[in-house]
Amino acid sequence: SNIIEKKITPRVLTWLGWSFLVGVSFYSQLLEFGWSWILIGHFFSALGCLAIFLITVITKNYQIQSKDYIFLMLGFVCAIIYWTTESAWTTTIFAICADFLLGIPTLNSAIKNPKLEKSTGWNIAIVCWALTLLTAFSKDFIYILFPLYCFLFNLSMSLLTKAKRIQRINFSV
Repeated sequence: SNIIEKKITPRVLTWLGWSFLVGVSFYSQLLEFGWSWILIGHFFSALGCLAIFLITVITKNYQIQSKDYIFLMLGFVCAIIYWTTESAWTTTIFAICADFLLGIPTLNSAIKNPKLEKSTGWNIAIVCWALTLLTAFSKDFIYILFPLYCFLFNLSMSLLTKAKRIQRINFSV
């Protein structure tokens, strides 16, 4: 709703790139190992990124920065890696590494100015990924990789943007 109401202006290519990264990782695991409910987080993560991309295009409420092409390019590279290696392991590890590298600016922003990155979404995602992890421990380790990464990233963002930390930083300024 924040996009539709134009309270925020997402970077459209970034969201498309994320949907490719997560979507290709999901697709590779699905093809190589078959369906498992553990993949539901992967699926909705890719679908959510794609939905944000589509909403921004439909509402014509988006921005494009030159660095956004990097996100899109890494999404395409992830697809190329899968099509050339047909390895869910290689694809998933690349997607996680690429996502983390692309997430570094968000982490830096949360460290420097946590108020800008504060969102209840981080806490909701922690719960979702924790539940996914609980169901993953009886499965192959590949099913644990992406949910574990997402859980740790969201946990980091939640801790970095806690209200007490924001108050402490604002007080010291």
